[in-house]
This record gives sequence, C-alpha cells and structure tokens, in this order.
Amino acid sequence: MKLRQLLKLKSLRWGLALTAAGLLGTLSHALFTPDDQPIAAAGALDFSTYDLSGGTAVAFRGDYIRATWDGDLVAYNTASNGGQSIKWRASERLALQGWNIRKIATHNGTAGSAFEWGSLTSAQQTALGSATSGLPMLEYLRGDSSKELTATNPTGVYKQRFSRVGAVIHSRPYYRKQGSDASGNPIGRVYVGANDGMLHAFDAATGDEVFAYVPSMLFNKLKDLSVPSPTTFKYYVDGLMAIADVPKTGGGTSTLLVSGLGGGAKGLFALDISNPAPATVSDVAAMAKWELTGASTGYANLGNVYAAPQIVKLNTGVTAALVPNGANSGGGVSSLFVINVDTGALLGEISAGTGPDNGLGGIAAVDLNRNGTVDVVYAGDLKGTLWKFNLSGTTLPSAATALLTPAGATARPITATPSVIAHPRGGVLVNFGTGRVYDSADMSSTTTEYLYGIWDGAGATTSTLATPALQDVALSVAGVTKNYRAVGTSSVNYAGGDKGWRVSLTGGERLLGGDTITDSGRYAVTTTIPNAGSTQGAWYLQLDALTGGAPSAPFFDLNGDGVVNKSDASDKLTVGGSPVVPVGKFLGSGVWSQPVLARMSATSDLPFFNRNANTVAPVTTTTTTTVPPVPPGERGVYGGHFDFDIYYNACNALSGSYSGGCASNTHKHEYDDTYDVVGVNMLNASLPAFNLGNAIAGTATKFKILVVNTNWSPAARLKIKFPAGANAVAEPAVDLDTEFRNWPVTPEGFLANPLTGAAQEFTRTNLTFIYYLPVTAFTNKDWRGNGDVRAGLIPSKTGCVRANTGGQGSATGPWMNGALTIQIVKGTTSAASVEATVPADAGGYRLKKDATAQPNQLAQYTAFWHHPNGKCFADVGWTKAPPPDASGSSGGSTPAANSADPTGQFLVGENGTAVSGQAGSTTTSVTYNGELAVLTRTLTAGGVLQTINKGVASGLALNTTLLPWGTTDTGSLQASPPARTGRLGWRELVR
Repeated sequence: MKLRQLLKLKSLRWGLALTAAGLLGTLSHALFTPDDQPIAAAGALDFSTYDLSGGTAVAFRGDYIRATWDGDLVAYNTASNGGQSIKWRASERLALQGWNIRKIATHNGTAGSAFEWGSLTSAQQTALGSATSGLPMLEYLRGDSSKELTATNPTGVYKQRFSRVGAVIHSRPYYRKQGSDASGNPIGRVYVGANDGMLHAFDAATGDEVFAYVPSMLFNKLKDLSVPSPTTFKYYVDGLMAIADVPKTGGGTSTLLVSGLGGGAKGLFALDISNPAPATVSDVAAMAKWELTGASTGYANLGNVYAAPQIVKLNTGVTAALVPNGANSGGGVSSLFVINVDTGALLGEISAGTGPDNGLGGIAAVDLNRNGTVDVVYAGDLKGTLWKFNLSGTTLPSAATALLTPAGATARPITATPSVIAHPRGGVLVNFGTGRVYDSADMSSTTTEYLYGIWDGAGATTSTLATPALQDVALSVAGVTKNYRAVGTSSVNYAGGDKGWRVSLTGGERLLGGDTITDSGRYAVTTTIPNAGSTQGAWYLQLDALTGGAPSAPFFDLNGDGVVNKSDASDKLTVGGSPVVPVGKFLGSGVWSQPVLARMSATSDLPFFNRNANTVAPVTTTTTTTVPPVPPGERGVYGGHFDFDIYYNACNALSGSYSGGCASNTHKHEYDDTYDVVGVNMLNASLPAFNLGNAIAGTATKFKILVVNTNWSPAARLKIKFPAGANAVAEPAVDLDTEFRNWPVTPEGFLANPLTGAAQEFTRTNLTFIYYLPVTAFTNKDWRGNGDVRAGLIPSKTGCVRANTGGQGSATGPWMNGALTIQIVKGTTSAASVEATVPADAGGYRLKKDATAQPNQLAQYTAFWHHPNGKCFADVGWTKAPPPDASGSSGGSTPAANSADPTGQFLVGENGTAVSGQAGSTTTSVTYNGELAVLTRTLTAGGVLQTINKGVASGLALNTTLLPWGTTDTGSLQASPPARTGRLGWRELVR
C-alpha cells in the first residue's frame, strides 16, 4: 500500500473512532479548512422593531476584536432619526455574572444535559482533558478567569480573555419578543452564536445572559479556546439561525430555534426556546431538541452550513426545516435537506448538482399562492448554478431544476441567499450574486463576479441576458472626494422573452454574507472587496431589480444639502456630459455586513450596516499604565472647575450687562467641585435655584432653545429627551445626547426636531434637559479633529461673563464673553428675532439685542471654565489652551435631596464608554497597528473590576450620507405598501 493511501486510511480510522464517541462527523475530501477561513463579511444587525418612527427601536450588533479574538453583543438605543447610543454591552454584563452560576447546557447524544463536569459523558470529559485537567478546563470555558495567563498571574496556563463573549463574526443576532412579564412589560430575548463554543441568549432589556448552549459536536475543539497564544483562530457557533412558532401535537405551539455551525463543524442543532426564563440549568437542558452531524443516518452530504435554515410548512402539512447542505460535504455534492423540525428526522434530501467541491448556498423559500405553505425554493451552488426546488406537491421531488447554468468563466460560486419578488409579467424575479471567501486564494482572487436578475416565468423563452456595465465616478464636494457608481443603460427585453440581466463586478469584488434585499423595486446589497494584503472594503449598491440599471430617482444626497433632489440634477452624477442617477457608493474600508433597512416613515427608510475594521495584527503589544489617583481635594471635572449661572425675569440685555440689575440671577462658583458632579440637570439641579421651573412656572408653556458659542466649548454635551407627543401633536420621541456643536438646528438657529428638521417647541413636562462635561474637559487637545487645540470648555472669569463683555452695542460679538450659553425663548419667537454669533467659528445663534427680540427671552444659562489666570476672553494674555488648575476645590456641599446632576465618570475614548468611579485605576491596553483594541480598567475604589471590550474602528454603521429616501422630498421614492424591511422570513420574499 502506498504511503499516501496508508496515511489516508489511518486518518479515516481516527475520524471514525471520534465519530463513535459522538464528537465528529465523517471525514472526507475537504474543499477548504474551515478554521483557516479568512474574514471577509460580518453578520448583519437585528432590531427590536424595524420601525424607527416611535423612537423606541433597539439595534443589536455582534462584534469581534481581531487582535485577541474576543467578542461582544452590543445593544443600541436608536432614535427616530437613526441616531444611536449604547444601551448595554453583553461583555460588561457577563463580567459581572458569576461563572459558576451561569445556566449552560449541552447534549449527551441522547438528550440535553448540563454543561457541568458530572453531567458530561466520558467521551466529552476526555475531549476536555484528563481527570485532573478536564474540570479546570470546563470551568475556564464557563468563564472562570483564575487560571488565565496575565501580567498579574504569570503562572496562569490559559489564554487571557478580555470578554467572556467569544468573537461574533458571521452569526447574526436574532431578537425575539416572547410574551410579557407579570407587570405587562414585554419579554425580549436576543440569540447569537459566538466563537466561544456557545449559542447565547441575552435579556434584550438588560444585556444579562439568560442561558447558553454548547453543541456537542464542538467538544473535540473546545480546549483549543484556552491556548495562550493561538497561531490560528477557530470557528465554533458561527452560522445563521431560524426561529419560528411550530405547532405541537395536541395543540398549541412551541418556539423552535434551528441553526448551523458555519465553520465550527458539520452540524445542526435545534432548541425549544418556548420558555424565555428558565429557572434552572435542567430547564435549559430540556430545551435541546436534536442534533445532527454528517454521521447521522441520511446526512452524509451535510457540510459546513453557513446560511440560515428556513422553518416552513410543507404542502403535506408537516412543519419542516429546509437546510442547504453547505460546503465540505462527504460527497462534495449540492443538495437541500428537508427535516422534520420537531424530531430532526430526515423527510428527504433533494439533489441539486454533482461534485466534487460543490455545495448549496443560502436558500429563499417562497409561498406563491399565499396559502401559508412553501411552494418553491431558490438557491445557488458553488458551481454557479441557480436551482429551483419545486415543493408545491404533496411529495418531495428527488431533484431540483436548474434555472440558470452559466458557462465557462461566468460560472462563479453562489453563497449568499437570493432575493425573490413578483415579476410584472408573471412568475418571479430572482436577484442574486456570486462570490465566496473560503481560503486565502479566494481573498486574493480578482476573477470577475456577477450580480443577476433572473426571470422564472412562462414568458422567459430565451437565455438572453442584458449586461449593463458599472462605472466608478469620483465626486468632490466641499473639498472631500467620495466614490460613487453609475450604471449603463439596460437593454433587457422581457416582452421578447429575455431571461434577465447580469452586471459584472470587477477586480475581485463579490457578493458575500447572508440575506439580501429587494425592496421597492431595488436590489440593495453590500458587495465586498477582500483584497488580501491590502485594504478591504465594500460598496453599497441599489440596482433596478428588473433591469440591473439605474432606479428612476436618486437616493443619495450627493451635494450635501440635506435633500434628495429629484427635480434637478444636483444629486445626479455627470457621465458623458449627461446627468445620471448614481447606483452605488463606496462605504469604506473594513469588513461590512449586508444592509438592513429600518423604516422612518411610510416613504422613508435608512440602511444600517455592521462594520468591523478587521485589522490584521502582526504583533500584539500589551502595555500596563498606572493612572495616578485623583489629586487630594479634586472633585467634579478634573484640573479645574466650571461656574454656572441662570438669568431670568429682571435681566435687561439691552443695557449690555447681565450683572447687578438681574434680581433673579444666580451664580455658582465651582459648581462641579462643590457638588462633585460634571454637569447640571436644569430641571433637577443640586442647587434648586438652577431649575428651569423657577423661570418657567407653567408646565405647558412652550419654548424654543438657542445655543451660543458652541465651537468655543467643544467638549460640552447637551442631553435632551422628550416623549412622543410631548407638545400634543403627532411627533415621535427624541432622545439625543451629543456635543452642543453637533446638535441639529434649523436654518434660523433653533434646536430642531431631528426627524422633521423643524424648530422644536419644548415644554417642561417629562423633559430631560442636562448640560455636562467629560471629566477630561479641561484637557487641551484637538476636540474637533480640525487641528484646533483648545480646552474643552472656554476659559474666562465671572465678571466678564456676567457683564456680557463683547456683547454690547449694535454689532454682533462674543456673547457673554464667549461662555457656553443656552437661551430659553418663547415658543412664538420668530426667525426675525435671531442672529448668528460671530466670529463664525464660535457657532450657535442668539436673540438679537433690540427691543423687539429681547422680550422673547425666558431664561439664559451660562457655563465657563473659571480659570485662575483671571483673563477675560480676548484680553491680552488670554489663551484658549491654559494649563490645568492644580489648586483643587475650596470644599464641598451636599446637593439637594433627590437631585439628578450627572456624576463623575472615567471616559474611554471620545465616544465615551463610561466606567463609574472617582479614584485612580490601573489600565491594561492591547494595541495593534497603532489602534487600541481592548482596554481593561480596574478601579481601586471598592475593588470593583470593570472590563471594557472596545474595537476602535468597529461599530454599528449608520451610513449617514445615505439620506432617508423621501425624507425631505415626499414625491415617494418608496413604493407602497411600506417597506418590508429587516430580517427576511420565507413568507415575506414575494409581495
């Protein structure tokens, strides 16, 4: 026997031995090694609701840190205008939960069991280690950090984790509302697969882990998670899932979750998640319905399943899970599994293409006659064939029908899920694209890939495809160049029987990821440029779904005027001397997800993406820095203090000065140091004299807000929140928290409702109204990123501010000596009473200094850094960047009972992940390629350990340059009915 055959036989025997232990599927020729798969696409977002208009939507985003392979699930409160603020991070919540009380289950080959040493089978224990090493390994996997190798624990033997949540890469979070609690509050759960070997269920409201599940086919590689310096990264629970309510025998329904493992293993598992709040680990173990591997009877062709299963009702009446067989199957073929979702029994395997090195990609299931049962399924394979599975009968077919078989070089792999819509001439149109990234050769490939629109209907009598061509067009606006795309005219002739269209993607660009969307007649997708060894990136494209050409109206705001203009060429590209509608925009570098569309109104959607920088880390550097304790007596904002004033009633700004004659003026020296706070809640302050109710007694009194001198205090933030219908009109809730300089304003200068763009009339009822600073506000740095190094709050002195130095006379000037100013004016104040402050760099608007405008003022607040240099703004020797004030505070006072001024925080990064505390700390940072990847801060006060997992260039990417369709132009770029958006379900694919 030849050596190669002998080694192959030994490998086969080794694999079968492990299979007998229930740990691995069958071994066969592999198209690629899953654990070596490069990262080229990220899992998309999910939302608690895809209707943002109410201002209550929460977005859920999976994350990973390439340098350390840690991960996270992050929840974002999402405002009605699309703005976001972090609600919780699962990594932080799980760090506070005892590892030994987590409810984690697995499967013992027969039924669910606890992921605890005494409940594991002997084979599972052996896979984790010996009698002495296995238990500590299991405890580590459960979250015990006591044996991690760290700078403070050099005898540790396991890999240091900066998060107990593993890297979330291809798995897409899945939000599910599951009833209500005793108080009537909705119970929400978010399910996500992670590369720590677990399917996690998190409380959508709090971020706390409810339970976790470890698929048993991963046991053979779980201990690899503990290797201190892994040379390669391995995948575990990395596939997409489906969740659906399934009828139970005898009545009622069960909520079932079915998922593949992606690159983790050739396997599937199902859980009954009907109970959203399992009380014990036994309750979690009881959720396990079934597990399948390539060794299971009938599943020899089961490979690595990345795509989402579809849970559907067949025309036989049985509820089934439809699962593509994926890549790396035993026979290397392409097929569709039809599985009894309740039992895991195989109902049938439908052939769809021969091998070798084949496999079925994402599937789109369609109910053609709208009777609640699936009639046809569309999917592509790795050979480039688009298949049609006819499930309209009461028996399953043995094979699928090829709908499109490209020839030669145009036959490219199809991995992403197609999108299906009704065709105007009957039948359906299937939109899809080609591309894969399974190995390093795929990453560097520049072979041409394609996007398609294929008609499946009786009228499609030819194989003719129109081939409109994409063209890149660089456009410079205000000195900033951005890259867009146009597309040539499409000659598709459906009346003549044309099959559809094909658009070429050159230079290795391709379609990856999970679900794709056809919405309002547009095929909306993210295309990926892997480019191994250089910058990865992605394009956002919207092509006319029927023709592959350009939509009839623009959907990008090219000129930056805040309006998507249809009536002229201002938002069109010039190609060949003619204006054309752009069809794409380069999103930027990094790894991007497929878009999801969230509805803002009946005519307006926003695309959201998950983006990760995915920076390759040739070297990981760990540094430890000790932050000195807070200096003795230091309180509030560090390195100085701010003064705060309120003026109302008797003030007469016409005289130029706010001092002396203002009977209702209150000035507080060292406000932050006095009360040990970093700002003022202007409705419930530590010093009640600053409550807005003193100036505006009526809770129904309407007022507008002007902010002045914003750019001179770039660190100052304003938080305003008011509920839906606060002014007894049909308006959404608004909750914005941002720097004063970034607040949306009307052209006249009033703070604007970010959804409508109109001046907002506020009332005191249920209003949140807070000014605050980061504790580093007195640091001199480039706050705005424009090269202007200055303090975060303008330095001045009290007399200059109260005297309104610079604001006298008829000419405009630095109002209130440049202090950050908030003017509360009557709701009836018109634009004629308002003017911009100067110089222009100051930012903001104020009431004019005349007898007509000034009576509109109800109250005014000012804040400034009271610096001991004693200089007024613009005095000789005044500087915008003075040294810190090391004198400390003069003492403290007790704030008013139940007051709600914001308290001190350490802020990590400019966008502020906050860790409470007022003491010194030890900081461990991990950096790669010059970027901070992970930061761990240990507070010395109280011994509290807070771990923060932060990917600097990662985030939920609302592409704000892609304005909502029709937001300011209601000529409807959005078809009716309103958009079917967000997560795709099989009944939603044809409208």
